[in-house]
Amino acid sequence: MISLEASLRHMAWSNQKFLEFFTSVPTSVFALQASSEEWNIGRLLQHLLDSAEWYRYCLLGGELRSFQPITSASDAKDCMSIIAVLDQILIDNLQFDDEVLDIRENGNVFQASRALILTQAGMHASEHKGQIATILKANGFHLDLDELDVWSYFSEVNLDF
Repeated sequence: MISLEASLRHMAWSNQKFLEFFTSVPTSVFALQASSEEWNIGRLLQHLLDSAEWYRYCLLGGELRSFQPITSASDAKDCMSIIAVLDQILIDNLQFDDEVLDIRENGNVFQASRALILTQAGMHASEHKGQIATILKANGFHLDLDELDVWSYFSEVNLDF
């Protein structure tokens, strides 16, 4: 059975490859959206960063940063190092026991287990990658999500299935 560690390492690898795609696209791509009521790609990429920061905050506390929408290939390149650090924090949290954590948000406190937070991080990133890939396809761009899947990760890093 695939471990949470393998899932998080796959997520980190996939996040890098995903953002790398955006380091060579026209600026107009970042404004694409599924409909006028939906976030554009630049805002969805920002949401990926904000969410990774949120999971870091849930696990470690401290200050909660917010990022700006991604509006250029240069912004996407800068985001690769930011998300790499945030992804590593998630991976590093695997060394701790799966305890229930108190999370403070807007003066309220709620609880979640470490494993739930770590699992949600991977699932959430995958959901939005699919959403962004769909917007790209509808607008004539192709991002092959099969190149980002677990099979590709295991093959590239030479892990046994």
